[in-house]
Amino acid sequence: MATAVINSADVFRIDSFPNPQLLRPEAVLVNRNEIDICQQTEVGTLKFRSLLFPDMHVMNLHWQVGRDVSIVENSPADTVNINFQMSGRMNTRFTGISGELVMNPRQHNLIFSPEGGFRNNVKAGEQVEMFHISIGKRYFSELIGCDDRWSERAQKAMANESPFAGKERNPDVTPYMMKVIRDIKQCSQTGAIRNLLVQSKVLELLALQLGQMQDAACHAPGLNAAEIGRLHELKTFLDAHFLEDFSLSKLGRICLLNEFKLKKGFKELFGTTIFSYLRKLRMDFAAQLLLNTSKSIEDISRMLGYEHPQHFSTAFKGYHGSKPSDFRHRSQAFQPLTACHY
Repeated sequence: MATAVINSADVFRIDSFPNPQLLRPEAVLVNRNEIDICQQTEVGTLKFRSLLFPDMHVMNLHWQVGRDVSIVENSPADTVNINFQMSGRMNTRFTGISGELVMNPRQHNLIFSPEGGFRNNVKAGEQVEMFHISIGKRYFSELIGCDDRWSERAQKAMANESPFAGKERNPDVTPYMMKVIRDIKQCSQTGAIRNLLVQSKVLELLALQLGQMQDAACHAPGLNAAEIGRLHELKTFLDAHFLEDFSLSKLGRICLLNEFKLKKGFKELFGTTIFSYLRKLRMDFAAQLLLNTSKSIEDISRMLGYEHPQHFSTAFKGYHGSKPSDFRHRSQAFQPLTACHY
């Protein structure tokens, strides 16, 4: 059977199927940001859920492909598009990007294609699931900054309206990325809380993706791309769990690296040891508690896991240069009385 060539406008109709590449903030105003629809078309069976925010569109798409199909899109799009290919295979050519992007299961990539021209080729019988995120170009530019070579290249391309792909070869979707995606898909909250949780998780997922795409290998010559991705995930994990007790063996089990690779790789990649990084997070957190709460030094000491307050005081002085009590009193002398009390 010949391949069917279909314009995407015949599939992604405004009334029934929101185009994954386009942001339509006005849709939120008419309560179109929660959709769960299954429809039969000549390209097969489509089931999708779509969440729309002012600068972000999140879509989870299940597609049972009924025939060989080539979907063509020619509309311009002022968005950065991120696809996590959960299952099925799809080959795509983008205008201005050399080579065909072959998306295999558990791979992801990021595309900026301002002309909007692409052609998706999918074989009959494929069971495709895509977790797709579109982010407004300006918002994406603000998020990534310009602190490394990858971000510089991306910023230059967006400023010049030049198409680019995040990576020439698709990175793998890591186990932690899968967890974040599951958290988004299974979020049981509603209303404003749901919106905040979903957007925060999408930003966490973006951070994990950029950690893989940035040229970190030049700072860690002994690591391959998969190991670099695991260490970025570990750093993100530590940012959220720094008050817990860890051993190297436990951290190694979390990121699936042996202790030697873990210690050496973390230092090469981030310029500090794991436990020095944890110490920084804890001492900075202690300083914020001293400045912004009325908690006692004994309470803060217990929160940070110290059995005796004097041990905490010694550690705090070694990091910040003064005892906790002196740090609090000196800081309060130069701050207005606006501290929060928990």
